[in-house]
Amino acid sequence: MRKNVFLKNMLHYWYMPLCGILLTSLLNFAVVRGNEVISSVIDQLLAGQEIVFGSFLGEFAVLTVTGFAAAFVAAAVSGKYGVLVSARYRQQVIQKLYRMEYQYFDEHNSASVINKVNADLNEAERFLGETLVMLAADAVAVVIYANYVRRLNAGLFLMVLVCYPLVLWIANRLVRKIHSLTMTYREKSDAITSIAQDALNGIMVVRSFGLEDYFQDKMHTATLALVDNEEKRARVSNTAVLIRKLIQWIPNILCAVYAVVLVMHGKLSVGELLAFILVLSKLVESFMGLPFQMVDAAGSIVSIQRVEEILRTREEGGISQGQSVSQPEEEIVLAFDNLTFGYSEAQTVLEHAQFEVHRGENVAFVGESGGGKSTIFHLLCGFYRAQKGTYQLYGRDFAQWDIDKAREQFALVSQNVFLFPASIEENIRYGRWDASGEEVVAACKEAEIHDFIESLPMKYQTIVGERGAMLSGGQRQRIAIARAILKNAPILLLDEPTSAIDEGTEKEIQRAIARVRQGRTCLTIAHRLSTIQDADWIFEVKNKKIEEVGTYEQYMETIL
Repeated sequence: MRKNVFLKNMLHYWYMPLCGILLTSLLNFAVVRGNEVISSVIDQLLAGQEIVFGSFLGEFAVLTVTGFAAAFVAAAVSGKYGVLVSARYRQQVIQKLYRMEYQYFDEHNSASVINKVNADLNEAERFLGETLVMLAADAVAVVIYANYVRRLNAGLFLMVLVCYPLVLWIANRLVRKIHSLTMTYREKSDAITSIAQDALNGIMVVRSFGLEDYFQDKMHTATLALVDNEEKRARVSNTAVLIRKLIQWIPNILCAVYAVVLVMHGKLSVGELLAFILVLSKLVESFMGLPFQMVDAAGSIVSIQRVEEILRTREEGGISQGQSVSQPEEEIVLAFDNLTFGYSEAQTVLEHAQFEVHRGENVAFVGESGGGKSTIFHLLCGFYRAQKGTYQLYGRDFAQWDIDKAREQFALVSQNVFLFPASIEENIRYGRWDASGEEVVAACKEAEIHDFIESLPMKYQTIVGERGAMLSGGQRQRIAIARAILKNAPILLLDEPTSAIDEGTEKEIQRAIARVRQGRTCLTIAHRLSTIQDADWIFEVKNKKIEEVGTYEQYMETIL
């Protein structure tokens, strides 16, 4: 059985909604008792009895103050309950995002994830702060007022039982329809967000290839589908409004007429009639609210279910709580032993892969594009799990490593450098956040980017823009190298670091890489032969296998 984290959080603060229900009950009991007092006074007046106003005004004043106090405290408790549960739930979702398996992000559009974290979480908060509070208040009021009517006259109670449950049954049918339409709405909203995000992220491609009309048509089609769904949802909501009218008028009139008949036959006093009409208005008001709150709750539940999907996702990484290995002593640093991996059962990338990398070695992986070279790095960093075989880091099976401790051993420089829309200094500090300013500058000097940074008006505080758009490819690459230098990890992973830069910039980056490589074990993925000239060993990734070729000279003999 899948656990519901949202429900678990609601139950964590169980005493607060219980307190709210008790206070709401107190408020409704005060209303009922006030009606009884007024009913008694009216009957005494009609009977010609003398009324001492002080005898009931005092009790009426106490009931009024008690009711207002109960309503105020109940609202405060309910509001705090919503804030506490929402904050706890949102924190759990955010934490989960950082622990989820990398493959989840391959299989799910980022727009959908963003919508779940933003719109769906906001809807969950609204459910706690508004819908749940009103639903509970209306339900409690219905029970208390219906019980008062039962004590007042059994016939009136039966009339209420006959008139109103039918409306709730109809509301339940509407709830199911709303649930389905809301789920569709969320999916279509995800699609629209995805189209907009793709167009914005690829705005240069869109304009270069004249794709504006294509994306506009695509957005128009998605928007029409969303509008059609919302029209259906509006019709259902309008039906709910009609039901509200039915609840407000038809049963109300029937019950009131029946009450008058009871008075005519002497089975109900005039005071009791007035009390019944007053309570009936409260009862009707609460009954009117229930279908609407149920419809709103159905929409909120869809959002909660979408967020729960994230929380049910498998987390990545090892299970060990072992200590960090700051200076491992094993000679064999990395080893794949008969490892098989595929992104799906039908898409095997590596089969029975075997290789070893020794301490301090400079190893290169070559092969055709799409052959699985980058996949090796993804496996090394623990982004994916192997289907078969093992991968050892410093002689220890990777599954036994704490994932964070394992990643401390690696510094990755990717061909697609990602920079956050922050300052240059902040982007470099992500390598080691507690580094001093002097260490940041030293890392930039080693990466041969310091002089360029100093030439900028804001120097290290220069904002790089979205994905580093304000910088050239070579500048972004050197900032990534500076970040790797600052991390000072024993293993350096270079994923085609010079694939998208000119020859002059390549030489500068090669010098920077040569410096950062000193004293470290280095693995490089490369297409350019110049990148692997200094490699101690070269492995060729071909036909889903990893074959040891030998030195650079030996590799050149195989391709000439």
